[in-house]
Amino acid sequence: MSSVSIALFSSHGVPALRAVLRDLREGGSEAQEIEVFVSDCPEELGLFLGRQYLRGRIRGFHVDPGLADVRHCGLERACQFATGEYLVRLDDTVDLSPGWLERSVAALDADPTIGCLSLVPPAGYHRGRGRPRTVHVEPLPMDELDMSCYVTRRELATQPSCATAGDGRPGECGFQRALGRKGFRLAYLPGLVKPLDLDRVPQVPDTAHEGDLPFHEGASGAMQRLHQAYGLGDDVLLTCLACGAPELEVLAARIIFCDPHWVATGHLYELRCPECKELFYREDPQFRCSE
Repeated sequence: MSSVSIALFSSHGVPALRAVLRDLREGGSEAQEIEVFVSDCPEELGLFLGRQYLRGRIRGFHVDPGLADVRHCGLERACQFATGEYLVRLDDTVDLSPGWLERSVAALDADPTIGCLSLVPPAGYHRGRGRPRTVHVEPLPMDELDMSCYVTRRELATQPSCATAGDGRPGECGFQRALGRKGFRLAYLPGLVKPLDLDRVPQVPDTAHEGDLPFHEGASGAMQRLHQAYGLGDDVLLTCLACGAPELEVLAARIIFCDPHWVATGHLYELRCPECKELFYREDPQFRCSE
């Protein structure tokens, strides 16, 4: 596949950023260069980003308080660091399907007239009646794109007329207008990326006292209601009590059940310190039993 530069804009903390980076690795994007952009960097986030950089999982990260005022496509930041043939911009509120990157690049390769390919449906978009729910579709022409996740050619993004086109009216994307003036089309490719509602963005595990947890509602649907905060192989920002290392690696996640009803109520994580190899266990209860 052609070389790709990925600009990841993160604003929802370590859990959301960790989830997107895991999707990128599992989707075969680890070989591509990944730059992370954040507007604020508390200690927990800084430690996580530093660890990802040292392990070669990201090429670099940038802390810029001015990101809050950047145009919504983020082009003026992303193209400064991109070296790949293609440029991807995404944020930490999307769920990436397997093969999303390969299919996106293939769609641009197949149609040189497409200047920008969005992977998130634009506002007001509705699937046509009778159209099957499948990812095996062609790019759909659009007048305006949602730019929270898009793919474009770097040579287009770095042209002065495009890279400096962010001075339009509020809510407008100057990059899209510049592409239109140059005769390029805008398109949306369905089925590869799902935008997440804010209440579905991964959050820090709930560590509330048991009395603050909701009661489980019986075995029906209990497994579907659980959310797994950490994935296997994730780096969790917890201090090793043996050697003081700032991060632990997730080895396993087991489901916890209540004794009277044998209903799933949470997870038990097995963690290992990458420095001293000491094992630790951390519970993440999400429900409590009424008995």
